[in-house]
Amino acid sequence: MREWREFVDAFHDERAGAAADLLSRCLAGGESPLRWLARSVSDASTKVLDIGCGAGSMTRVLAREQRTVVGLDLSEAELREAARRGGGPWVRADAMRLPIATGSIDAVVTSMGLAVIQPTESLLDEIARVMRPGGMFAGTVPTYRPVNRSDMALMSRLAWLLGGPPRFPVRLNMSLGPLLMAHGLRKVEDARERYYFSIRTRADAHVLLRALYLPSASDSRIRRTEDCLTARAEECGPVKVPIPFRRVVAIK
Repeated sequence: MREWREFVDAFHDERAGAAADLLSRCLAGGESPLRWLARSVSDASTKVLDIGCGAGSMTRVLAREQRTVVGLDLSEAELREAARRGGGPWVRADAMRLPIATGSIDAVVTSMGLAVIQPTESLLDEIARVMRPGGMFAGTVPTYRPVNRSDMALMSRLAWLLGGPPRFPVRLNMSLGPLLMAHGLRKVEDARERYYFSIRTRADAHVLLRALYLPSASDSRIRRTEDCLTARAEECGPVKVPIPFRRVVAIK
């Protein structure tokens, strides 16, 4: 766990805003996974907490009149970037010790937090503690399906070039229903959607690769993958890289 924590801390210190830039450009039917997650939050939720907010894209999507959305993250660099991009309020804190009163939040959301923040059990304990009875939790994480045959071929090619697929500290295929129930949260949805990130230029390929967790990929492998994606886009037109997501919604 220590090695992962050090990797994640360094990643977000050095690449603040990279994940936000990628997620805002992943689309399915004109909608991003950020919008998909935001649709889980009821209009009646006036106090919302966004855990692992990063540069604040999810927090800003959730913002509306008569609603307070607090973005919380442990990375000082990400929060500086969030403040630069606008919105807020922003709070620097550990998700294992949320500086939030018990039973005070209508909805808790996390984009990617379930894939990154460890241990999951402690995270869910804190989420359940700050939520009011009847409150809602929703989270999205990358997953491995749904994909079609051509998507799988492209994903396999990229994994070969990079020396392996993107990795995360937490298993993405875990069964969440019993785990949520053990922490006082009843699962009401577990859905999957396939998004695409379009690469037309080298700059696009750089945005994609800069945002991926690739702890074992060498700089040379990453450059070679960027070259390959750029060449393919120039020769054949936009390369649509599949990025499947899983959305889980639960009620306290």
